[in-house]
Amino acid sequence: MEESWPQVQVALDLVRLKEALRIARAAASQSVGWLEAGTPLIKSEGMRAVRVLSRTFHARKVVADMKTLDAGRIEAEMAFEAGAKVVSISGLAHDRTIRDSVQTAARHDGLLMADLLMSSNPRKRARQLQSLGVDIVCVHMGIDAQRALRSRLGVDRNVREMVSTLRIPVAVAGGVNPDSAEALVRSGVKLIIVGGWITGSKDPARASRQIVDRVKPPNKTHD
Repeated sequence: MEESWPQVQVALDLVRLKEALRIARAAASQSVGWLEAGTPLIKSEGMRAVRVLSRTFHARKVVADMKTLDAGRIEAEMAFEAGAKVVSISGLAHDRTIRDSVQTAARHDGLLMADLLMSSNPRKRARQLQSLGVDIVCVHMGIDAQRALRSRLGVDRNVREMVSTLRIPVAVAGGVNPDSAEALVRSGVKLIIVGGWITGSKDPARASRQIVDRVKPPNKTHD
């Protein structure tokens, strides 16, 4: 599956589908190309969230943020059959779970993203995940960790090394704002995943535009 990089993904980490659709429309109107059914949304609304997003935004890539740890084949199948083009799996999952998910993604002509959230050695695990066949690795500082550490993920040693050594695209998530988005793209990150900056904004369309303009300048932005 060919893709033009870099891309912006909005993480719809909400619990109500109606609200997720409102923000997704605002983000899509500003050329955000990847729309994520966040883990909280999937737990609240189930595969219905993925189906509705996929039907409503068929020109966009819908991501099912499953963060699967087990039963990789079953969970990936559920998400792809619901219309997802990208499914996430936890990088902590057993290698067999990763392989099963990779095979399922290939059957559906989809992409498998491995989330390195809470990995004790993200650089090493990223190399292993690449060899197992995942399509994207995501360096991720979770919401709770951001609060506990009073920090956001930026261009750190892990990100730099992964970008320079991996053959597959690197995504970054965790407190991304326009300034950090621009720095991440300059470092070679291909997928910028933005949550609270957009979903917590009073004007999600404007917040989306602020990110897109840093990631994909106007003369390079494509719908």
